[in-house]
Amino acid sequence: MSLIALSRLLHDGPPDQSVVALRRGQALDFGQFRAAAAAVVADCAPGSRVVLVCEDGFLFAAGFVGVLLAGGELVLPPNGLPGTLDALAGGYDRLIDDAAILTMLGCQSAEVPTPGPIDAGAARVTFFTSGSTGAPKCITRSLAMLEHEIAAIDKAFGGLPGDGAVLSTVSHQHLYGLVFRLLWPLLSGRPFHAETLLVWETVIAARPGGGVVISSPAHLSRLGGLTPLTEGWRPSAVFSAGAPLSAVDALVVRDVLGVLPTEIFGSTESGAVATRRQIVGGEAWTLLPGVTLRVESDDTASFASPQVAGWITTGDVVDATAQGIRFLGRRDGVLKIEGKRVSLAEIENGLTALKLVDQAAAVLLPGKPAKLAAVVVPSEAGRTLLATEGSFRFGRRLARLLASQLEPMGRPKRWRFVSSLPQRHLGKRDLQALAALFAETMG
Repeated sequence: MSLIALSRLLHDGPPDQSVVALRRGQALDFGQFRAAAAAVVADCAPGSRVVLVCEDGFLFAAGFVGVLLAGGELVLPPNGLPGTLDALAGGYDRLIDDAAILTMLGCQSAEVPTPGPIDAGAARVTFFTSGSTGAPKCITRSLAMLEHEIAAIDKAFGGLPGDGAVLSTVSHQHLYGLVFRLLWPLLSGRPFHAETLLVWETVIAARPGGGVVISSPAHLSRLGGLTPLTEGWRPSAVFSAGAPLSAVDALVVRDVLGVLPTEIFGSTESGAVATRRQIVGGEAWTLLPGVTLRVESDDTASFASPQVAGWITTGDVVDATAQGIRFLGRRDGVLKIEGKRVSLAEIENGLTALKLVDQAAAVLLPGKPAKLAAVVVPSEAGRTLLATEGSFRFGRRLARLLASQLEPMGRPKRWRFVSSLPQRHLGKRDLQALAALFAETMG
């Protein structure tokens, strides 16, 4: 099946009886997808900004298409945590989740006619990701840009053998999961699992033979010790993104799942830009079709492609040679932990917003795995609780207070409480002194 344009999916899509998704072993066909998308169109006002947060991938994909068909603008937060949604308050007109789409379907009294194609150049999708200032960073891309990205991915990887379903251990609320887990399969005719499969035992039980596994280093690093899949159960491809995968873990993936993982490098701003497979470790990256790299004077990378507007300058330091591209780390304070973007400034802002904290500094402690830590200057109320509860319980209290706004990997695991933050000349933070406060617990 040739790649369908997302903007014309309901017009040029497969026959209604074609299976597009699986939910707990039950097949969901294109007719059901069409009905769900049409129900969203009928319930969504043109021009409205809609936050879409669905756990079920099938409902999410139908909501995604339906909102854009209705002429709405999609707003995709990284998760549905109360603190995340509170931060967006006033920035959207309504929220659509799993229950809302099921209610829309239940209220349909007659068949809804198929609406016209989406204007791919005008349709907008807004993502939110961690910025170096700590505030959620808003990134808007047109549907046409997403279509270009899917086309580049299909050109690079569309010849995968087998016709098994796509299984994913990552969320579709982020760009990587959205594109690789839902949109690419939907447009290329490969069914996808509606559920996010968080543990490998569930993935294996779903019989991935001939299918595609969409995952991340946070999950792929936990494959060790599992019984290798027999030949008929092996997927045709395993994709990994979010952070570089270690060479050791890449070989474990090959030994257990039977195929070397294909790594994807990119960001919400740039989309997917490069790929590699590791055997000996440290292999260079190759640009995806249509992507151009420019190395700036400070050795950071800028990317241009049809999937973005103009040049996208990143904080990634690169070394580009004839053999490929090597990414050497980031210049800003945005880190990748378990494949997710984590902003040190966002952690610090979250802590200082608490009545128990006057000042805070977040640091990443080296090790395997690396751990987030926080150095905190408690407020007067905080000092009273610290004296009563002790450091361990007080740190646990602060972590709980952060739970409504930060995902688990973005919350500090180690704590130090001080009367003032160590500083260098001109008031700059002394990062070495901050890390030294944890020296006895590192390793």
